[in-house]
Amino acid sequence: AAGVAFAVNIGINFFLSPYIVRTVGVEAYGFWGLANNFISYASLITIALNSMAGRFLAIEVQRNDWQAANKYFSSIFFANAMAVAIMAIPATLLVLHINKFIRVPGEITTDVQLLFGLVFINFFISMIAMAFSLAPFTRNMIYLKSLRQIEGLFLKAGLLVLMFSVFRSRVWFLGFAVLAMGLYQIMFGFYYTSKLLPDIKLDHSNCDKRAIKELLSSGSWNVVNHLGRLLATGFDLLIANLFLGATPMGVLALSRVVPSLIESMMSTFASVFTPEFTMLYAKNEMENLVKAIRRSIKILGIVVNVPIASLVVFGQVFFRLWVPTQDARLLHILSIVSVFAFVFAGATNSLFSVFIVTNRLRTNSLLVLLTGALNVVIVIFLLKFTELGLLAIAGVSTILITLRNLSFTVPYGAIYIGLPWSTFFPEVGKSVAGFMLISAMGLLIKEVATVNSWLSLIVAVLVTSSAGLLINLFVLLNASERRRAFEILKKGLPGS
Repeated sequence: AAGVAFAVNIGINFFLSPYIVRTVGVEAYGFWGLANNFISYASLITIALNSMAGRFLAIEVQRNDWQAANKYFSSIFFANAMAVAIMAIPATLLVLHINKFIRVPGEITTDVQLLFGLVFINFFISMIAMAFSLAPFTRNMIYLKSLRQIEGLFLKAGLLVLMFSVFRSRVWFLGFAVLAMGLYQIMFGFYYTSKLLPDIKLDHSNCDKRAIKELLSSGSWNVVNHLGRLLATGFDLLIANLFLGATPMGVLALSRVVPSLIESMMSTFASVFTPEFTMLYAKNEMENLVKAIRRSIKILGIVVNVPIASLVVFGQVFFRLWVPTQDARLLHILSIVSVFAFVFAGATNSLFSVFIVTNRLRTNSLLVLLTGALNVVIVIFLLKFTELGLLAIAGVSTILITLRNLSFTVPYGAIYIGLPWSTFFPEVGKSVAGFMLISAMGLLIKEVATVNSWLSLIVAVLVTSSAGLLINLFVLLNASERRRAFEILKKGLPGS
């Protein structure tokens, strides 16, 4: 379900993004990415509460302690409502006086204000209803959220097509469509809470200060972590806007579309394993937890290597066909630089869940903050004293993230569950080897075949992807795991 949701998201972005760039311009399109970055900034206030909400609620549900579960549920809801009431004031000031904070061309100021306003409204409503989105997680049925996400994506796409077809093109249409998608998913959040957690009741009397304090205490390091991530990649468009201008910001935003989709795919698939990790940890089944982590790393390696290699090999052809009005070579270089860190850390992305499940977030969060702060300082220095421009913004964070993941995330993801520090490095090595083999396969195909049209590009990517999946099956899986994988694939075929 997560894979289908990701594929649908790719399909929608594939068809709509170039059309939106053509109709509203690359400058206006850049403000869509910037608006979402501002939501990431705003989420710093609520992430301490919400980042650990699923963990605590799921553990109490697994223990059948409904009194404690109700305290967490009601506390999450009312604390979020209070936070939204506070955040609404600065958000309104930002929207009304947006030119005082960022550089916006005068002719699209109103459109950008509407865009930011709608994006903030969607964020606030989602935060208020956040407690009602946890039911599938607590029951390890998050495929339900993926299915509703698929439907929501089609709703968003349908609205965008309708609005861009009927009305004069405006960038704020994106904000309106995302708000509609958010409301659709929230509606099902209420339904799944009543169906999957019938003993959960929202009651102000269950709002418990100690529960809120516990959530904030555990999640406070996630605030530090999130701030570090923002400093590493979340401020890139804002820095580009302030130091280079609206047009370079739009180019950077366009180059980040495919890397962002790959990163979203990594996070989506990694999050699929978090409920299982949480349940096994809650039941103290450590041996099964280790097996589940190993399995998640192998699956992520198989899934992530193929799109990264395809982007590296065929990216310039893709950008030339996808957005012919832009510099395809520059977009390709920026996208490769942005996605390079995933080559080393993509397969082990699920290890971040170990820090959450074991509630050992401090060291990782401080390191993320440190590398993020270094990124901002180094990037600003390079922008002032060199001609690297967008390459500096895209490249520094990639180098720092790669170093951090290899020096801490991989070894300490093992140490925190009682394993030797080197446990997961063979998986990293296999993942990198798989990526290199797939890239070599793609380069060979590109060398012997002419790839200069949509049809030839699709065929080349399909052949590379198919060969890449087979390569990964043999590089990352052992014989018994391959047999199990083929059995699963066979069961999924029609008529099987």
